[in-house]
Amino acid sequence: MGIAASVAKWLKSIGYDAVHLNDENLYQLEDGLILTKAISEKRIIITADMDFGQLLAFNRSGTASVIQFRTSDFTPGNVKAKLELLFDKFINQLDEDFIITVEDNRMRFRKLPI
Repeated sequence: MGIAASVAKWLKSIGYDAVHLNDENLYQLEDGLILTKAISEKRIIITADMDFGQLLAFNRSGTASVIQFRTSDFTPGNVKAKLELLFDKFINQLDEDFIITVEDNRMRFRKLPI
């Protein structure tokens, strides 16, 4: 949600198993179903939609990790640059369930469940 498909292509090119909802014609999938899909496929949700933190807080059927962008610049170049910084900073924690909030000048890591 709100993240360009080119970011998923870039993630694939550097070795990640990334899928954009547009790749599967699921661009209109509601948030709850995106969360269910991420849980079942053991994926990290990368989004500009702030609803996922709240969904995770109330979801009792499982957890998924979320990287949520709260930046003023959602261009693919900025998102990629922030993700590179995030990978460097949190690489040893990305196998846990988490929410990472990416802002213009900081990143916050919170382990789940909250």
